Amino acid sequence: MERMTRLRAIRLKYGISLIEMERHSHVSNQYLSALELGNVSRTANNEEVLGCAVDEIIRSRKSSLLGLEQMIRQYRGHFIMSIMVV
Repeated sequence: MERMTRLRAIRLKYGISLIEMERHSHVSNQYLSALELGNVSRTANNEEVLGCAVDEIIRSRKSSLLGLEQMIRQYRGHFIMSIMVV
């Protein structure tokens, strides 16, 4: 049985890449990887930064999904029509 941090388990389950975590946390993906592997000590600051990053990812994905939902409603019944892509 492999041990992993809760962060890594959540990341993998929800398809959050280290690059996406890096973008929202401003912590390098190498450092994030080291945290996940237990090669860096857990600190209250790391927990806070990563918690805020996950909150930002959730907000970002909600916004993106709302856009998708609106587009699906708009084009329902017309998905297979040809369109011009610029």
